[in-house]
Amino acid sequence: MMKFNFSREWLKWAAETEDGCSVGVGVDAINSSTESGDNCNSVSRNTEDSSEAVSSQQGRIRFYIQLLISDWGKTVTRAALDGCLILMLDDELRVALLGGTPVEGDRPSNRTIHGLDYILQELQMGRKILMDNEYDQQRISLISPFQDVVSKLDRKRLKELKQYFENQRRLGRVDETEECLDARIDLIST
Repeated sequence: MMKFNFSREWLKWAAETEDGCSVGVGVDAINSSTESGDNCNSVSRNTEDSSEAVSSQQGRIRFYIQLLISDWGKTVTRAALDGCLILMLDDELRVALLGGTPVEGDRPSNRTIHGLDYILQELQMGRKILMDNEYDQQRISLISPFQDVVSKLDRKRLKELKQYFENQRRLGRVDETEECLDARIDLIST
């Protein structure tokens, strides 16, 4: 039998982000987008489409995490992985940055990927990745080879991402050694 120990904070975070629910007083989880106080089970029928979208997005993020680490062929720091994922998920931002076009306004959805810690822990528990916290910054590597089919669109995104990272390397914002890829890039110009 395997036992997992999760901190109270992590469990609260997981409950808050799972299926659009948030933690309320007591044991009931309530939908954060309504004020009716319905429990999550009764709301889930109304949010079935959004749950499917969240699940689909999480699957896409899982895929990209493994694709990116596999393609780089080395350990990737958390900062580099976050930047890579944001660029893979946001076509407009990636194209604008490649073209040297300033990105206008504050786009907080591009700064973070909601649920990423949960997805990474899930991949680690599934023995897909290994997270190493022995360094100043978390490092992530693949445990098992990634052998999924990659679409032409995702190959194009990956090529553009690598081109952007190469541009950032020239500016001293990307460090790549034989063992590790690290990046310190500001993805949003405000």
